[in-house]
Amino acid sequence: MTAPGGYEERMVQPLYEREELATVTGGPLRPGGLELTRKLLDHSGLLPGDPVLDLGCGSGFSLELMTRAYNFVTIGMDPSSLLLDQAARRVPEANLLRATANALPCIDGFFAALVCECVLSLTGDIRQTVREMHRVLRTGGMVLLSDVYSFGKESTATFVRTGSCVDDTADLAAVTQTLDASGFEMLHFWECTDALKQLAGQIIFDYGSLAGFWNVVLGLSPGQCAFGCRQTGKKLGYYALIARKR
Repeated sequence: MTAPGGYEERMVQPLYEREELATVTGGPLRPGGLELTRKLLDHSGLLPGDPVLDLGCGSGFSLELMTRAYNFVTIGMDPSSLLLDQAARRVPEANLLRATANALPCIDGFFAALVCECVLSLTGDIRQTVREMHRVLRTGGMVLLSDVYSFGKESTATFVRTGSCVDDTADLAAVTQTLDASGFEMLHFWECTDALKQLAGQIIFDYGSLAGFWNVVLGLSPGQCAFGCRQTGKKLGYYALIARKR
């Protein structure tokens, strides 16, 4: 069945729960890994003891870094019980919650910072998610954000949903305008598309091609893959930024 936007509806385990991605990335499920996380944290001005929310904490690699290396008081949040179980084993001293980014079970104005890495494009509603970020941050609080963005013309071709952040990418202007309209001011911005290219190169090295990777993930036969191995018209980049709540 084809859904609006040209996607073929198909039951797919989310890519962030797949062992194939964790193997390729070496753990952190995103381009840039912990090196990019450290860059964001080092430019944030945060202090030991600050309360920090890791939104979409996954299996807890960034959570571990922030808790043990930076000595923040951390809460990890993720909708995946599978990944939260992994995070609990990796960082047993961290507080963990199962929730979605569009309805954070947190009081207003509590956090000094919110870290959201390769998650915003997965939420389905970036405006609502950014509103929730703004609500739970204290005045002057920081959002540390990295994600995929799209540019170029959208194709009208039908392609299979992958259960990954590339399904619903926004263009960069939409992200920055949403932040501004929701009450954030931009402090730092980095173009990080080279990290995305490096990840794509590692996938090609491990699987022979991007098509080979998507065929494994989607359970398709060679030649069937309709996304990732064929261009949809839009191109992908990767960014990182820090914005402050006004």
